[in-house]
Amino acid sequence: MAITLDQQEVDDFLTNGHTVMFTCQDKDGYPHTTPLWYVYMDGHVCVRGRTGSQKDVNLKRNDKVSVLVESGERWVDLKAVMIRGRAEPIEDEETQQRYDRLMDEKYASFRQTGSKMPDRVKSHYAVRKLYYRVIPEKRLATWDNQKIRMAAR
Repeated sequence: MAITLDQQEVDDFLTNGHTVMFTCQDKDGYPHTTPLWYVYMDGHVCVRGRTGSQKDVNLKRNDKVSVLVESGERWVDLKAVMIRGRAEPIEDEETQQRYDRLMDEKYASFRQTGSKMPDRVKSHYAVRKLYYRVIPEKRLATWDNQKIRMAAR
């Protein structure tokens, strides 16, 4: 029995995952990885960022990315999906608004209300947002170590 995920398992896992590790390349070609909240929308991992952020600068220079969503703490419970591809800007305003609604629904219980947020944090996020979808270019790498236990039975 393979430990890889089938497409339905990938879709379910990415829909319900919490944080994506988003990796692009810095100006010297080194990986630049940040944990981001994301939504899985129309079959793509979608993220947003701030204009002028390091991620923005890196993606303008080179749009190749790798993203990883994982779960589990013990080795036998590790499960993940890794996607390698390109970060494509989402410029359609309607799609951006749908993304924002999905983000608000998914992370509502994890957010502070604006009134409780320090002014410094408010100003940090007050800049224009950028939206990206990850377009896979290589075969997805997936694994679910729990399937090893199931195969051994």
